[in-house]
Parts: sequence; C-alpha cells; structure tokens
Amino acid sequence: MEEKKEESTNKNVKKANLLEHNSIKHILDESVSDIFKSRGYKEDVRLSNLKLILGTVIIVVALVAQFYNKKFPENRDFLIGCIASYPFLLLWIHCLDI
Repeated sequence: MEEKKEESTNKNVKKANLLEHNSIKHILDESVSDIFKSRGYKEDVRLSNLKLILGTVIIVVALVAQFYNKKFPENRDFLIGCIASYPFLLLWIHCLDI
C-alpha cells in the first residue's frame, strides 16, 4: 500500500532547474493552474487569444508595409498609416496586460 502512495506522490512532483527563472515560473504557473482546475474553476484564455490575434495583425501590417507593390514616393501615405498604427496596436496589447 505504501508503494502505491509513493508512486502517486511521485507522479505529482514537478522538477525545475533552480538556476533558470523561466523554468521556475513555468512550474509555478502550471501548479497554480492545476490547483484552480482541481477546485472546479475553468481556465479563461480569451485574453491570451486576443493578444495573439493583435500580434498577428501587427505582423500582417508590417509585412504589407514591407512588400507593398508600389515604390517609396508613391506609397508614402500608406507607409505613414502603417507606421502610425503600429504604436497604437502595441499600446493596446500592453494595456491588456494591466
């Protein structure tokens, strides 16, 4: 009986490299998530998904600005629009973190 109990506790043990901060943070985040899920709460990932969508929009804006088929003097207004939208989109993502 004691062997089964030890095996079940060993399955829940999570190991992390104590010299690596990201590993420690990942283990702590995972542990807190497991505790909340075990108490019946559901994980809400809408904010993370919104940040990923906004990041994708920023990348698409940058790619369109880079590979727009007109040369520089002709696409000046378009480039100004892309450059002006970039900080606002980044600010929006940063405000979602707060």
